[in-house]
Amino acid sequence: MGFFSFSKKKKAGNVYLGESTRKSGSKKIYTGMTRRPVKKRWGEHISSVKSNSNRTWVSRGKSFRPLGAITSRNPEKAEKTIKKLKPYQKRYLSRGASMRYRKKQRETN
Repeated sequence: MGFFSFSKKKKAGNVYLGESTRKSGSKKIYTGMTRRPVKKRWGEHISSVKSNSNRTWVSRGKSFRPLGAITSRNPEKAEKTIKKLKPYQKRYLSRGASMRYRKKQRETN
């Protein structure tokens, strides 16, 4: 019975960044991870803000603006690393990520 090894290989995913404007007017950087399409996940965040629910961190704000996404073979590890960065480092990273993401989208379409 030990002929086959059924190890689960982790699927690649994306780490994405977004800017949440809070009700006080301050702007916070949100870091998230998904294995689904990033545009769909961003849309969920935007609709949660519009629904005025206070269930999630993003929905407690006034608005959510996508900043960029980074593809990773190990998105959990990448998300932990990015969350430890300072806000100005996350903004710098998101600028490059958004340019790479847009370029990738143009190539696939």
